[in-house]
Amino acid sequence: MEQNNNEKWGSRWGFLLATAGSAIGLGNIWKFPYITGVNGGAAFVCVYILAILIVGMPLMIAELSLGRATGCHPAWAFDRFTGGKSTLAMTVFGILMILCGISLVFYKYPGYAVVLLVLGVALMLKGWKTIGVITGVIAPFVIICYYGVIGGWTILYVVKSFAGELSFANPEQASTVFLPILKAAPEVRFGLFASHFLFIFLAAVVVFFGIKNGIEKSSKVLMPMLFILLIALVLRGLTLPGASKGLKFFLSPDFGALRAESVLIAMGQAFFTLSIAMGITMTYGSYLSRDVNIVRSGLLIIGLDTMAAVLAGIAVFTSVFAMGLNPAQGPGLVYMVVPSAFNKVPGNLGWLWNGLFFIMLTIAALTSLISLLEPLVNYAVRQFKMSRHLAVVLISLIVYGFGLLSAVSCADWKTLPGLEKVIKKFFGSANVSFFELSDNIASNWMLPLGGLAIALFVGWYWGTARAMKEIRRGTKSGRLDANMLVLLSGFNRKEFPQKSLFSPAVFWALSIRWITPILVVFAFLYCIGVI
Repeated sequence: MEQNNNEKWGSRWGFLLATAGSAIGLGNIWKFPYITGVNGGAAFVCVYILAILIVGMPLMIAELSLGRATGCHPAWAFDRFTGGKSTLAMTVFGILMILCGISLVFYKYPGYAVVLLVLGVALMLKGWKTIGVITGVIAPFVIICYYGVIGGWTILYVVKSFAGELSFANPEQASTVFLPILKAAPEVRFGLFASHFLFIFLAAVVVFFGIKNGIEKSSKVLMPMLFILLIALVLRGLTLPGASKGLKFFLSPDFGALRAESVLIAMGQAFFTLSIAMGITMTYGSYLSRDVNIVRSGLLIIGLDTMAAVLAGIAVFTSVFAMGLNPAQGPGLVYMVVPSAFNKVPGNLGWLWNGLFFIMLTIAALTSLISLLEPLVNYAVRQFKMSRHLAVVLISLIVYGFGLLSAVSCADWKTLPGLEKVIKKFFGSANVSFFELSDNIASNWMLPLGGLAIALFVGWYWGTARAMKEIRRGTKSGRLDANMLVLLSGFNRKEFPQKSLFSPAVFWALSIRWITPILVVFAFLYCIGVI
């Protein structure tokens, strides 16, 4: 069986900043403001924070504890408790998937049939290890292939900002810059590919030097820079005439304007922003020493992540409202509306504020990409017995190559007609671009299903009582009630006596066993269009 990871974090602060860096990314500064704008503002923010605590926190504790208990990459972590064999539950699920796959053959969906057949056989033969490979290898790989493209956009926008090429006055003019990039027009293709390569290269350099000398040291530099830039942009936004309108929109909730689907969107965002089921949290947890308080660390990580999202929202919405622009612009908010707002700021320093904003966005994206690369490198090193340096080079080249497919197919399939035909033939439809297809597979399928599997494994197979033994290693007294939120299990009274049935221990156990899985299922069904 796979041996424990030899590498460890050099300090708790380094671990916190690195893990927070994985959470604080484009999801906070690009996606969070625009989905907040579309979903009504402050009321959505309240629901999002609640989702973080109910869905995100239990799963983060589960991943960190499972990673540290096993000292393994997710591909081997589950095997520590299953002995590398398939369980009865996994065998049953595998058989059901095989039967579904066979039925789809008759409905002429060969692509889906093959996926279900392969997954079913893998679950029957390898059991929980299949879940570990999906969450720790396949999911981060798919995400990098489109995430790296967006990171390349941010670098391109940094260059354009300081070159004075973002001096447009409104979103309509901004579209003349953004749409050619989105469509990978021939005149911008070289710059698009070069910035994409540079973004991957910067992350690869950090991962190349390992945990202590690479990821940890870079996080101690990049994360403070990120917050300094965020605060500077917030202060700039707050000093603008009319900024109070943006603050009211973002911080004064009107629950009457909240849509039912906004609740499910908030859960999905909470899931994505905390890097749940991407292999990151469990891998980083495997590098933890036994004296680290997991729950306290989780709270700090979530606090930093939420703080970054709120600061980004304030910086964006104060500027947008002060300049009289529409916040409900969807994905183009950051690349078209925000630059237009900064260009209207008095002082003719739009180029500077745009430059600082996109530097901040690049740092946020970079810290997340570093975290996404690490599980892939960790897996390659241990599975194929290669050096870290070789693994970093090979994986970086592979993800860049696959990422080019997303780079040239963000808006449509015009540049990849052959691939579109193949997908239509095997899956019956190819309505979205390759970029959107990758995002849909990862965000709407792999992450929620992976998170659901982790919750069920920790809550039912490993068990909250045994998880508690691992988590309380980091408390000073070792008692069950050493930390209000470190309590995990209230059901086994002999081993873990509780004074109250309403303790945080009972709440966590209920969450990881029942509440979180049920909510994740609802969010998943919404994402795939069932509800």
